[in-house]
Amino acid sequence: MTRWMIVSLACLLALVACGRPAEAPPEAPAGAGFPVTVTGKLGAATIPAQPVRVVATDWTSADIALALGVVPVAAQRVRLGTDTGIQPWAQEKLGGAPAPQLFGTDQGDPIETIAAARPDVILATKDYNLDTDYAALSAIAPVVHYAAAPNADSWQDTTRAIAAALGKVDEGEQLITDTQNRIAEARDGNAALGGRTFSFLVGPTDTGVYAVNSADDVSARFLTELGLTLSPATAGLPTSSIPGRAQLSYEEIGRTDADLVVATGSAAALGTLTAQPGFAALSAATAGRYVALSPTEAQAIAFPSPLSLDWAVARVVPRLAEAAGR
Repeated sequence: MTRWMIVSLACLLALVACGRPAEAPPEAPAGAGFPVTVTGKLGAATIPAQPVRVVATDWTSADIALALGVVPVAAQRVRLGTDTGIQPWAQEKLGGAPAPQLFGTDQGDPIETIAAARPDVILATKDYNLDTDYAALSAIAPVVHYAAAPNADSWQDTTRAIAAALGKVDEGEQLITDTQNRIAEARDGNAALGGRTFSFLVGPTDTGVYAVNSADDVSARFLTELGLTLSPATAGLPTSSIPGRAQLSYEEIGRTDADLVVATGSAAALGTLTAQPGFAALSAATAGRYVALSPTEAQAIAFPSPLSLDWAVARVVPRLAEAAGR
């Protein structure tokens, strides 16, 4: 099916949803603060009334909606680290409530599935398919998305955009304040982290590994907020084709030494990393200041939301502090 046909189908579904005039449901009142317009990189989303049916094309947007008390009717399925397709922090927030309908996005956003969910608004703040799919999604409902690029906006700005779209501005500001306070409390309560340098290794393979080389990296920002500092040696490494990442062979792994070395990947990939003679020679490794993060733990800080950061503060920060204190 071509993109033109998909957009046409979306429009047709919208018309069918209206039905015959006599059977159409009454329009919901706009409510206080509506209509509201949220501007993004690809266009502006004008939401005429407080949304009832919300679809999230990325799980971080779904997280933020959940944190604001709104359960999406449909959302992106999480592929790594979970059998349920839902991150553990989101599952905790759902409690016993029915989960959203889940869909995959590996082949692009599933336009027909999203249209069938009849959303009042589509949340797409971390949608890596949006350059291709924005027009088709906008034909279904207003699309609230990023200002700069997927996962480039701060989690605070993303929370504010979604809170505005859902008519929960005050709740959004309180959520931001509460989350920032928890991070500050974690920093103040773990003095071992203060003044320590760190390096963060990502995605080990048989031949090498990526290292975060920018303090602007999302994960690095979180670690910095805890009082850590990106290792100057790692920060000076040349950037690869991936922004904020240096690509190293294992012969160069010594350049990533720091007070604290953090790495993430599958269990097998991390085993490959730690088996390298160069890794075993790192001062952080010999001193026991190495922390291995599972994909889920790494995602909690790499794709941050108030829910995921609260979860990371409770589960990841104590491990970092224990290792830093050795």
